[in-house]
Amino acid sequence: MNEVIIPERTMISPAPTVAWTPLGENAILVMSACDALPGKVPVAVDGNPRNRVETMALTWRRPQADAAHATGFLCLAPAPSPDRAGSGAILLGRPGRPLRLILAPKPMPLQAFLAALADEAGQSFPTVVDGLLEVLLAGKSNPRRLRAVGMLLQSVAKPGGFVEVMGPLDEGIFLQGWTSNFAAGRTKLLIAHGGLSPAVLEAGTFQRDDLGEGACGFFGLLEECAIRHPSEIERLFFRANDGWRALEVYDRHVLLEQITVPGHLRDGLQRGMAPTATAEKLKQASQRFDGRDTISFLEQPVRAGIDDATIVEGSGVLVIGWLFDPDRLTGTVTLRSGSQSCVVDKLWTRAARPDVTAAFAEDPRFGPAMASRRNSHGFIVFAPKLLPEPGQPLYLEFEVEGHGPAFLPLSPGRNPPRRALERVFGLLDPRSSTAAAVVERQIAPALQAAEIAPPKAIETHDIGRFNADAALGLVIGLDQRQRELSSLFALLAIDPEIRPLPIVVAAPGESFDRLGAEARRLAKFYGLQVRLVLVEGVEDSCDALEAGVRACRFQTVALLSGAAQIRMPGWLGRLERAYRGRGGHCVASPTLLFEDNSIRWAGAWLEGEGANRRVYNRFVGYPLDAIGSLGPMEVAAGATECCVMSRNAFLEADGFSRSYFTPSEKGLDLCLKLRMNGVPSLWVPEVEIYVVEDAETRPHVGALINLADRTSFDRRWALAISNMRG
Repeated sequence: MNEVIIPERTMISPAPTVAWTPLGENAILVMSACDALPGKVPVAVDGNPRNRVETMALTWRRPQADAAHATGFLCLAPAPSPDRAGSGAILLGRPGRPLRLILAPKPMPLQAFLAALADEAGQSFPTVVDGLLEVLLAGKSNPRRLRAVGMLLQSVAKPGGFVEVMGPLDEGIFLQGWTSNFAAGRTKLLIAHGGLSPAVLEAGTFQRDDLGEGACGFFGLLEECAIRHPSEIERLFFRANDGWRALEVYDRHVLLEQITVPGHLRDGLQRGMAPTATAEKLKQASQRFDGRDTISFLEQPVRAGIDDATIVEGSGVLVIGWLFDPDRLTGTVTLRSGSQSCVVDKLWTRAARPDVTAAFAEDPRFGPAMASRRNSHGFIVFAPKLLPEPGQPLYLEFEVEGHGPAFLPLSPGRNPPRRALERVFGLLDPRSSTAAAVVERQIAPALQAAEIAPPKAIETHDIGRFNADAALGLVIGLDQRQRELSSLFALLAIDPEIRPLPIVVAAPGESFDRLGAEARRLAKFYGLQVRLVLVEGVEDSCDALEAGVRACRFQTVALLSGAAQIRMPGWLGRLERAYRGRGGHCVASPTLLFEDNSIRWAGAWLEGEGANRRVYNRFVGYPLDAIGSLGPMEVAAGATECCVMSRNAFLEADGFSRSYFTPSEKGLDLCLKLRMNGVPSLWVPEVEIYVVEDAETRPHVGALINLADRTSFDRRWALAISNMRG
């Protein structure tokens, strides 16, 4: 065999200048003519024989040309260097002597290059293009190369049928139409959709009486494709036995909703045929959710029901229901909506449901399955970050042994996170281990994951000459509960240290008409300077306090919850003096009392070591005399029901967290954030304030709420507390 050699230095007569066009960053397409050229040739660029690759040359006869130019050819070559520092020449190795060509100074646009190729190749153009497509598709794809493929296919692809029905299905696209050019099975396609991208069609075929001889209907799934929705498809190209063909999208095509696609696949499988592997894929796809409840009609002793499904805004989906499966035939249980999914049987908490057992006990179809007498049919589960998009159904998919998937559609409601989660507390028995598990595994993570919008001041009204830039001001936060303001304003007015201060009263919008009118009347009567703040998104007094702090510009703020009741005049002055005594760099809090004068809060302290270290309210329930005559002292955290702090420090800590149910845990969280920012908490024992929370919830619900908050708090702070000093 004679080896074709490109010499290191070649002296050749002047070479012709040839047309070329770039294909991506690393390749060009060259067109010229010569006397003869083999199918595969080595090519060197810029006159450098060491920079060479092997390329495929596509040739055609030029009957009217002289012998030296009787063969037209097209080939791919490496791209010249950007600065064209070389000679701008390429060398094609062939038997005898190499062929030297000079690249034109400027490349041709791709469309103009292909038009010139069509003129030059004449009747051979389809054959040349077919070979070029093979070369381009075999190489590494890039946008410019795919653009070239698209233009070529537009020129040479013959009609191959129509797509008449399309529909999305998870990661694939359902297609149905007719063709006479490909058989059932797996077919590689190119999708034109503004650009061009590859895909695979797994298809079956069926007979249609309205088609000519040799044509048939087809149905299948388009897979491994880059497009997300069938509406993006312009046409489909595929390689048939006689060259490239195009499937056009029928102008009046039917666009299916995703939920109806499985039914069309089942219909196609019943009347059509496909190779075994393709039929199995299509069968699996046909078993997907189509909007029907199928678990209620299983022959197996498996049933399910939903008591409540709630989309927790910005957080996920909370589902409460039951699964009757005494023979344990159910495998994976998945909550789905569109392309989103969550395997819930790995997350749920099971609960006793004797009512479900009783409901099936008399049903003869389930008699043999009742021997186990298990009652743990209930479940509660929170699926985080699964948020159905508008129009997308929400459903449970059950993998059932001997059947495959079965489905149960859900009709969820929508609720803000706290309201949705608080509903669950009423369904639980706090004495059961199930209740603790639900709180720890479902409710606490759901509240932590929730993206709850912060409270927002939407309207303000000033009474008197309100000084928003005062060095010190009082912020009172009211929640939705009924509050008596007359005694509070009277105690504020008779205190000479408070009377001259600006006071912000922040209240939820739904109670503002009543509270606002009363506050306005009392402020005018006592001659107080008051800013009334209407707040949106208030769930407790902490939300109102935060909106109130942000609605003023005081250097130092005194916070007072609506649940607090002033016990003595001079309380704020003493707190402020203790605060100034620490250089204005602390959170100063008083002793908080229950109505019977027993201690509600007298400093939060750290106790224990390492992983057992915790924040502890040491004097809760003790008589007031238990603390004696102690002076101000630093503690682990203060009490935000009543305190004095820097407004800037509050804002830098980003205010109260929204990931708790109760104000006490929110306040503890804030004080620890301030501590981490270098702002300690100071307890001032001599100042005493009553804090009376209304008994709005049932005792057992309150116990579960406290457990949820403690679980959330420990998840967030346990590690930090274990390393705190003090």
